[in-house]
Parts: sequence; C-alpha cells; structure tokens
Amino acid sequence: MRPPGRRGAGLLLALAVGCGGDQECVVDDGALGAPTAWEQDWLDAGGAPESPAPGFLVAEDGLALAHRDWVPADWTGEGPALVLVPGSSSHSAAYAQLGATLAAEGVYTRIIDVRGHGLSVCAGPDDCADPAFTPRTAADDGRHFPGRLGDAADPDQPARDLGAHLDALARRFPAASLHLAGHSSGGGLVSHHLEGAGAHRLASVALLAPYNHPDQPQVRPEARLDCPGLAGTAYARLDLGALGAALRGEVHRYVLTLHKGAGLTQPLDTLAYTWVMVQALAASDPDAFWGAHTAPLLFVIAEEDALLDPDESARQAARAAGPVTVLRAADTSHVGLAWSAEVGAAMADFAWAQHGDADGG
Repeated sequence: MRPPGRRGAGLLLALAVGCGGDQECVVDDGALGAPTAWEQDWLDAGGAPESPAPGFLVAEDGLALAHRDWVPADWTGEGPALVLVPGSSSHSAAYAQLGATLAAEGVYTRIIDVRGHGLSVCAGPDDCADPAFTPRTAADDGRHFPGRLGDAADPDQPARDLGAHLDALARRFPAASLHLAGHSSGGGLVSHHLEGAGAHRLASVALLAPYNHPDQPQVRPEARLDCPGLAGTAYARLDLGALGAALRGEVHRYVLTLHKGAGLTQPLDTLAYTWVMVQALAASDPDAFWGAHTAPLLFVIAEEDALLDPDESARQAARAAGPVTVLRAADTSHVGLAWSAEVGAAMADFAWAQHGDADGG
C-alpha cells in the first residue's frame, strides 16, 4: 500500500471557499442540480429500462465483483466491447439506459459495480441476500472500521479490478476491440487505471463529466464547501476530523459522505467512502495522468452540470496526450448523462469509428 497521505493529501481542501469561520454551515442537498425538462419526463416515464441479470467476476481477494452485460442482438464477438464505470455511490443498474442504447448500436457493454458498490458487496455470487446492509468485520489491527464488504484494501485495488474486467472480455472476445468509459468519479477511476496500466490495448476511452482529481479546477465555486469540520462540496462532504485520523494512519476510516438529494438516491447506493476508496476513485497526480490518455478520447460535457464547470472541463480535456473529441450535451445535467440515449448513441458511434481504425478500416 502507498504511504498514507501520499496521494491526494489535499483532497477537496483546495476547494476552501464559502462559509468558513464559526458561522453555521447550511448544506443544500441539491448539489447535483434539478433534472432538466427532458430528464424529468424520462423519470416520469419510468426511468431506466430493465437491466440484465448480474454476472460476477472473482477478484484477487475472492470478492464477487458484480457486472451487467448488455449484449447486442447480432453479437459475433468481433465488434467493440466496452467497459463502463459508474459515478460516485452508483451502480450498474442505474446506467441501464446507456447499456441498452450501446447494445442497440452493436456495442457489447459491460457496466460494472465498483467494489463496495451495488452488488459488489456480496460474499460470493450465491451469497448476496441483503447486499445493501452486508457488514464487514473490523480488522484485528484496529485500523479498519465496520462498513460494507468490498471496501478497497489499497488505493490501486479498484484499478486492478478494472483491469481484470478488461482481461476477461479480451479473453472471451479476442476479435473485439476494447473500449473503456467512466462517468464522474468513474472517470477518475478510469484515469487512475490508465496511469498504471496505460492505454496501449484500448481502441478508445470515453469520459463523461469526469471528476479526475480533486485538485483540478472544474468544480463550480458555488458548489464548493468550506465549513467548520467539513470541506468539499455539498454533494461530497469530507469530514476533516476523520481525514486527520486517516492521514495519521487510520487509512480505512470513513471520511467522505455523498448526498444526492431526494429522488436520486437508490437502495444500492454507497453513501460513505473510506480514505482508501477516495484515493482509488481519482488519478494520483493532478496533472501527469493526462499523459496516460493516449487512446482516442471522447470527452462528454453536460451543459447543465451544477457541479462541474463546462468551459473549464473543456480546457482540461485538451490536456490529453491523444486525440480528443469533445461533445457538449445540451439540456443535460451531471446525473442526466447516465440517462441520455443521445449520449449512448454518440459513445457507440465513437467506439465503432475507433474499432474501424483499430482494424485498419
């Protein structure tokens, strides 16, 4: 494990503006913004389509890593195969619209539950009776705190899990081209994975409103939080006391709580992160990770993003080492990117274009 505090010791503390001092901090749960008109219509119509049954991949520590695979009707194993990482707190079933759209466009799509999220908290594929409340036994060293089974053992473990998913698809479909995508902090995990593994085997990468590193400047000033005992944003609130304990060695202490607000939270959401998981869902360096983005990159920006600034996000995208295509999704919020059939279709078009290039077509 990397030394405590080496990665992101300034996490979210750079966002120190707002209501500091002794005044009371009033926190609004609307940090992700209200749904736009089409998003509200989508929710009113029932929201995400039905998801396929989960599959499980056994991780290096024996954890059952859940995933859902959307398979195109005419899949032969020779088209694009994409792995998508959901954003903070979320899970594969919440991204069913993207999965269904990509599959309808011929892209084999695996949407994963990051360890500690969704169904990746089960003792095994056949032992998942009540995953929302599966306890984890505290470790004997006294530095682990009770929480959900599947919390990361070290900051690189979720990135290794992601590599295992790519390995599994590469073995199963040797003629397919591999593609990787991530939304919000899922984009951070994608960038973290690329830092270590590189992009040499990937035909393309897609980042949807990525939160790659807390020291990057995309977070809107009005969403930032600096209150007694707290920092971060109204959505991701960092407990400064718990963070101090984590930096002194209690790296598995829970330091971050996530707040989606009424109507957006789902039963399988993971709403508390250890310090290790916080580090895992971000690149380790606020600048150097862009050098690892050598594969063709589709960078999707939500024009109505209440958390991330669209113009600053576009400036960040230009830093990638490889070719970049920027898509600005009109009338779409940060969360709404996961609900957008138009975004899914654009991802499919991009994956097919890069698949053709990988084949020499």
